[in-house]
Parts: sequence; structure tokens; C-alpha cells
Amino acid sequence: MSSSSSATPIGNPNNQVYCHCNLQCTIYTSYKSRSCGRKFYRCSRNRSEEDCHFFRWCDELNEWEHDMNYRRSSNVVETSLTHVKAELLQIKILLVVLLILMLIIAIGVSKCNFESM
Repeated sequence: MSSSSSATPIGNPNNQVYCHCNLQCTIYTSYKSRSCGRKFYRCSRNRSEEDCHFFRWCDELNEWEHDMNYRRSSNVVETSLTHVKAELLQIKILLVVLLILMLIIAIGVSKCNFESM
């Protein structure tokens, strides 16, 4: 970044935040008057053509993580619901097959009983 920039990057090997490019974000410190000293995450490709424009304030990350965890949980519930519906359909099909087999057996038994008379 140039010296006229309003933020500077900070190295952080423990950073676990990834941008939309699936790259580890860079942490910057803002020097703008209304947010001076505030840290934020940006895409590592910041200000390049490949920049995905990811931005997140470091002090708001907990809210964002909570939102992402909620979305992940919601996706897990949706996936589980889809699997449960598929299993329920299989059970219904098996019940129909079982009823048909029982009907065939009942008809066969009654036929045998009728012929033995």
C-alpha cells in the first residue's frame, strides 16, 4: 500500500478469517478520522483486479461468526430434513410392498384352505 493509504496491513499468523476467494484475510488498521485505530479484515488481493472486496471489522467478527454458524446450522437442518423425508418415503414404499405381499400370502392361504375342503 502507498503511504497515502488510510490503512496499513498487520501480519497475523493465527488469523482464521477467509474471504470470498477462500484466501486468508489480511488484517488492516484504519487511519480514517471516524475509525482511527480500528482493525478490519480485507481480501488478501486488496486493490487488485482479483479483489473480492471482502470487508469485516475485527470487533464485529463475533456477530458475523454467529451469523455464519447459524447459516451452517440451518444448512445442516435442511440437509437432515431432506434425508428424513427420503427415508420416510422409503419406509412408505416398503410398507406398501409389505402389504401387497401380505395380501398375496392371505389370498394364497385362503385358496389352499378352499381347495382342501
